[in-house]
Amino acid sequence: MPKRPSRLESISDRFWFEHQSGRRLFPYRSVERQTGRWAFRVAPPGTGANRVVNGQLLDDVEDVYRHVFGKGWSVRLCDADGKYDGLYNKDGHSIVRTSESS
Repeated sequence: MPKRPSRLESISDRFWFEHQSGRRLFPYRSVERQTGRWAFRVAPPGTGANRVVNGQLLDDVEDVYRHVFGKGWSVRLCDADGKYDGLYNKDGHSIVRTSESS
């Protein structure tokens, strides 16, 4: 079985959100523990989005982009060091701007 990439290796620079702390946050792939699937995590608005059962796994970052900017879904993001992470929405109160609003 091939070695799974680290979080740092799984970060995509396709788009970013700027957090109020000044950190830039990027989408990244993570593992779904039950299946071992390595994918980006997104969730529709208003669903208790930080629960795995309410989210969706996507393999293609372009699909993630369409869900986040086209449908208003939340996405799991982390900083460039892979340490500061969470589930964020482009219109969330802690997001100052995005790569699309610059």
